[in-house]
Amino acid sequence: MAKIIWLASYPKSGNTWVRALLVNYLRNSLNPANINRLTNLIASSRTLFDEWAGVEASSLDDDTIDLLRSGVYRCMARELRETIYVKVHDAWGGTGQSEGMFPADVTGGVVYILRNPLDIAASLANHYDTDINEAVEKLCDPGFALSSRKDEPSRQLIQKMGTWSDHVESWVDRSCLPVHLVRYEDLKRDPERFFGEVVRFCGLPWEAERISRAVAFSDFSELRGQEQSNDFCERLSQAPFFRKGQAGSWREELPAHMVQRLIDVHGKTMQRFGYLDENKQPV
Repeated sequence: MAKIIWLASYPKSGNTWVRALLVNYLRNSLNPANINRLTNLIASSRTLFDEWAGVEASSLDDDTIDLLRSGVYRCMARELRETIYVKVHDAWGGTGQSEGMFPADVTGGVVYILRNPLDIAASLANHYDTDINEAVEKLCDPGFALSSRKDEPSRQLIQKMGTWSDHVESWVDRSCLPVHLVRYEDLKRDPERFFGEVVRFCGLPWEAERISRAVAFSDFSELRGQEQSNDFCERLSQAPFFRKGQAGSWREELPAHMVQRLIDVHGKTMQRFGYLDENKQPV
């Protein structure tokens, strides 16, 4: 039976970048991986659910789907032999029963990618083609969910997010799963060191040359160049998926009142993870 490594994050926190790093490391090829052929699975995929549940999600309500998802992941783990790396945007949570949606018995660990919510806001607005103020409010909305509209077909199942702080705390504090937290900002600053820590956590052989090559093949310029040449299947709007790839760009993009709104709601969590100083000022 295989174990699952969940690659968990709030949207636009660097999940796709970490997936590219892992795929390039696992392939150990002399050429970069095709971004449209990232082999990581997506936990909320309707196709994945339909295949492993044996019933189409379109015939079920959201609560029933939630109840069945843990069984889907168990079936995957039982049938496959190698470690499975699965992208997750859902907050960690229960299914209405005693177990979690992401069952501990088939979990090898969680790589949780954390990013400053001040930077997420503009990236989220770009990704979903929405107003930046609306994006800020999504980060603060306890009821925020992805793929929740009933009037539009979606390739994804509903994913309950909660607020940004709720999302972080659900995985880091409440899941009771082995979690390796990596900050997007640290990964940008020293990718070989911090991706190397991810490699070790996942139980993969640590090889310096492979890590350097994976970092080079997953560089922002490479990812964006591929998107410009061949598009990217996960892009949702006309705007590019790989937008800036920077840390701290919120200083030029986010009005002061929106900065304060996010600090008012998320100050405690932001301070805990080093995004605010002791006076609750951005660092």
